[in-house]
Amino acid sequence: MQTETGAKGRLNWLLRMAPEVERAEERDFGAERIRHLRHAIIVGLIVYNIYNLTSLHLMADIQPFTVAMRLFVLVPGSLAIFYLVPRVPPALRELLLLGGMFVASLLPLYLLYISQSAYATYTLGELPLVLLFGNMLLVLRFRLALIFTAVTCLTALFVIHAKPGLDENLIFPLTVQVVTGLFFTLYGNWHVERQRCLTYLARYDAQNRADLAERRGDQLRDLTLTDMLTGIANRRHLDETLGTWLAAPGAVLLLMVDVDHFKAFNDRFGHVAGDDCLRRIASALATFAARHDGFVARYGGEEFTLLFAVDAETGGAFLADRLVRTVRELSIPHPARADGLAHVTVSVGYAGTGGGGVREARDLVTRADLALYEAKSAGRNRSKAG
Repeated sequence: MQTETGAKGRLNWLLRMAPEVERAEERDFGAERIRHLRHAIIVGLIVYNIYNLTSLHLMADIQPFTVAMRLFVLVPGSLAIFYLVPRVPPALRELLLLGGMFVASLLPLYLLYISQSAYATYTLGELPLVLLFGNMLLVLRFRLALIFTAVTCLTALFVIHAKPGLDENLIFPLTVQVVTGLFFTLYGNWHVERQRCLTYLARYDAQNRADLAERRGDQLRDLTLTDMLTGIANRRHLDETLGTWLAAPGAVLLLMVDVDHFKAFNDRFGHVAGDDCLRRIASALATFAARHDGFVARYGGEEFTLLFAVDAETGGAFLADRLVRTVRELSIPHPARADGLAHVTVSVGYAGTGGGGVREARDLVTRADLALYEAKSAGRNRSKAG
């Protein structure tokens, strides 16, 4: 049964969130809860042992035993929990708290049951305070607070109705006091826990929406920067990247690549085959660029552009010639060529900024484009420097 809507991992009636949400909350607030619990345990120990003074008056017949039980059972157990709280998984941590609170609540009831003092019944006034500590100060998880409160309440009712010598006129009033007192602590716990869960669910949803918006924004930006046919960067992405590279110090080498006789290829095989050809070439260029720490984009039509952080004089010819060979080795059939070659090839023109060269994108592209024209005029399937 779901009781809340509007956020991932709805709360059920036990105020449990979805496992992934609870894990996220632990990552965000686990350390803060541990600090709170350790502080509360120390405060609770100090206050709880003050009742050693009240037992001197209310349980004088077993006062040494009550002190021993608190000092040698409850105190070591509480210190053990204090030590373990930051060292165990979250689920075990909460169960340790439940176990500690059972000792803290059931021990006084046991002492009340065995005491023969006429004033022992007055120690029942301590019980709601113990529940208040567990449910409202430690803030047990609601499902555990429910178990804790129910078991303590049933045990208290048993003691009230079974204790020998208890005035019958006190049984009903004590029953009402115990049940209502414990109920209010449980209700308070439910309210605090529900608010905690709803607050975190709202935070979790807001973060998810922000992450989703960021992912969609990234995806949209990727779409605006990606050539839809080949899957590599498009002209806009090239312009942004080239501007960034030129704004930074260091050499920039730009290669303009044109597929030779591509119109004849399209006329012979059709546009579908032409698109496949461009995709294969783009994939080869992308691999080539990645191998040499470069960048590749589709400039338009059958033209591509590559960028490398390489000096044109020392590395330009090497990269351009190797790129021509890389495409040639794809061995894509092109029987429609009139120059006697039977496979798809490319022509490359390159220019760079090395040696104090120009650092304007337009001038660099123009120089590489002129070099590409020279390569095509010289017979294609080759590279030229600009």
